[in-house]
Amino acid sequence: MKNTSGLPETTFTRRDLFRMAAVTGLGTASLSIFPEGASAQSAPQPSGDSIAAAKAEGTLTFYHTTAIDPTAVWTAVFTKKYGITTQNVRGPSYPLFERWLTEERVGQHVADVIQITDTVLIESAHDEKLIADYTPASAAGIRPEMKKEGVWYTAFVNAMGIAWNSKLVSPEEEKLIREGGWNVLTDPRWKGRIATGTPASGGSSYSYVYMFLGGKRDQFGPDFLAKMAALKPQVYDSKSPMYDRLAAGEHAIVDQASQSDMGGFYLKGAPIRWVFPTPTPANLTVQTISAGAPHPNAARLFQDWAMSQEGQAAWFSVAGVGSAREDTVDPRKTAKADWYKEDWYKDPENLYIDYLSDPGYVDPAKPIIAEWNQIFGR
Repeated sequence: MKNTSGLPETTFTRRDLFRMAAVTGLGTASLSIFPEGASAQSAPQPSGDSIAAAKAEGTLTFYHTTAIDPTAVWTAVFTKKYGITTQNVRGPSYPLFERWLTEERVGQHVADVIQITDTVLIESAHDEKLIADYTPASAAGIRPEMKKEGVWYTAFVNAMGIAWNSKLVSPEEEKLIREGGWNVLTDPRWKGRIATGTPASGGSSYSYVYMFLGGKRDQFGPDFLAKMAALKPQVYDSKSPMYDRLAAGEHAIVDQASQSDMGGFYLKGAPIRWVFPTPTPANLTVQTISAGAPHPNAARLFQDWAMSQEGQAAWFSVAGVGSAREDTVDPRKTAKADWYKEDWYKDPENLYIDYLSDPGYVDPAKPIIAEWNQIFGR
């Protein structure tokens, strides 16, 4: 398994990539990505001919946004099954996508499969005919609102909530966090003890903030965020170091807390807890196939496997994510293991992914980033 990087500094702006974007046309969703149970469905399998063609190519290059180590474990399951190696190239969504776009536009075809956290960017590339039209047979099991047929499919779902360091909050404060909803983030007691991330850092942070300043503006809006900004939170350009410093005890509480990251800290013994206020913004990590894929058969087989029950379930061994399939459930939940056994843990009840069909979300000017920057003095 080869893990590479080498991403250059970038001056990438979303405006460049959104100029051809269109509204995705997806419906709204009010659902749980952590069902109590689901009946298995018989899934169609790739044909022998397609498997043979993929094996003949022998390898594929996977541009991805997920952490290198868990991704390597995940793709190793595919390699073990089919004997096809993956070269994993990791980077943040926007710089990685820009790199792939640049390569494709000059005819330098490197990536076979691309994984990012911004569906609009994929659709803009599809308009440029840079995305292969392919519908995996296994994708029939992906929830309708978590795919655009033939274009992109959700590898997994990450709900985002509020996390805290249990060593830095009192029992009274912990009760407040668990029961107080999003308004907890505006409580004066957190002044100097809270951190957040900028929406300009990537698709997950942008979709999180969009709920407050975009889709649910009537419920939250600039006044809500102004109260949070008054607490002088430390602002991060990337969420990963924010999570690290929460675990290290530098912050008592943070927002944009994804279960995949929090679960990793929990399993390492860090004093991390998290809660999902309602509504809960969710981020889709999605995959697509490059039209110029140098290993097109391997790419299609990988996409088929990634969207299958087996591929989706393989994530459960490395991350606390939600499946995009209703028939694939984390066995830890069924067994009440890890965080599922804790009295502080509760599944999200109402996921907010309505932004996928919101015209404001695909606005090339992205005015909420400037508005957020003004509110937080950036």
